[in-house]
Amino acid sequence: MVSKAMPATETAPTSLWKHRDFLKLWLGYTTSQFGGQITVVAMPLVAIIVLGASEAEVGTLGAVGRLPFLLFLFAGFWADRFRKRPTMIAADVGRAVLLLAVIGLYAADMLTLFWLGAISFLSVVLFVFFEVANMSHLPFLVGRELIGDGNAKLQLSNSVARVAGNSVGSLLVSAFVAVQVLIVDVVTLVVSAISCALIRKSEPVPEHDGDRPGVFSSIAEGLRWVLRDPLIRPSVIAAGFYMFFYTGIEVLLPIWVIKGLGLPGYWVGILLAIGGPGAILGSLLAVRSMKKIGIGPSFFWMTVVGNLSLFLIGLATGPTWLLVTMIGLAQFLLGVTGPIAMVSSATLRMGATPERLQGRVMASQRAVALSLAPVGALLMGLLAEGIGLRTTLLICAAGAVIPIIVLALSPIPRTKGMPDPQEH
Repeated sequence: MVSKAMPATETAPTSLWKHRDFLKLWLGYTTSQFGGQITVVAMPLVAIIVLGASEAEVGTLGAVGRLPFLLFLFAGFWADRFRKRPTMIAADVGRAVLLLAVIGLYAADMLTLFWLGAISFLSVVLFVFFEVANMSHLPFLVGRELIGDGNAKLQLSNSVARVAGNSVGSLLVSAFVAVQVLIVDVVTLVVSAISCALIRKSEPVPEHDGDRPGVFSSIAEGLRWVLRDPLIRPSVIAAGFYMFFYTGIEVLLPIWVIKGLGLPGYWVGILLAIGGPGAILGSLLAVRSMKKIGIGPSFFWMTVVGNLSLFLIGLATGPTWLLVTMIGLAQFLLGVTGPIAMVSSATLRMGATPERLQGRVMASQRAVALSLAPVGALLMGLLAEGIGLRTTLLICAAGAVIPIIVLALSPIPRTKGMPDPQEH
């Protein structure tokens, strides 16, 4: 795909702090992430507290909400064929309307698990298209020389949003009905849409060449590269296993805290928020870690520490202070190690991928890795109802050891520098 280059009308900013268009994008992204984290706290509690969902029903809702991850393949193709900023604006507005529908159905006493699942599904579909468009739009907006700084700032916003969003979310949920809290995310989505609309840099319409491959041929080329590359393939396999088992823990954690451990609902938000400071620390240490021990070793050892910390959740027992300490420590360790592992993994992928395949390989990797998330959510929810929450959580933690083994047997722990693309 070749796009028409836009003529330079002004000197490009040398710092993102002086880049007005990026600051608008960053404002919208940050507010949207903040509101999204509040929804992460509120939505499961709507199902559990307001609608009385069981373990199996919570798992089913978690699976439905993750099925749209399969659309990353088509979202990557869409982002290469159409302008990205209108996609981002439409996705923000669409998600705001869907959340308003949840509030409206609740006010009319018509909200059911079916409607909650259907709206969650559509909302995540729009999120997938927004996410791919946003990641693809950043290089065009800031230029290659500032893309690293831009990614770092967006990652930091994501980490800070976890702290502020989960903390505020837990306080709001304790003071209001969980459904009413969703209005905060509606406001942040509107702010994000307006911020994107105010970006001045004109985005060209991608050219339509007659000899371009079709959608499935383009997708297949990206998938083939992912499955053949000796560095990308094991990272995708490891991510797939991780998402399968971690998603089980993720969807069961609210019901484990409330029903399994008998803690008040506001502890869900507080415990999730504990991972926020760790995520900020991890975001700040990611580049330093790669320089200190190498890109591959950084990816591997952060995976080891983060994945093993999951055992603390299923093993949590005793008085309230000990329960909170064990689960909180797991969340903090996941927060620290997650950004470092993700940045290291993305750096390996970008180095090992030719420029012409960057977008499709990124989307393919996300789709393959995340395709197991809805399966894990559904099966672990059913399993928890059959054998109990604690046993299921420990099975999920044991399953998270598999990615460690996959990475240990690959060249990744020995790859310290930036790899070069190898034709397959």
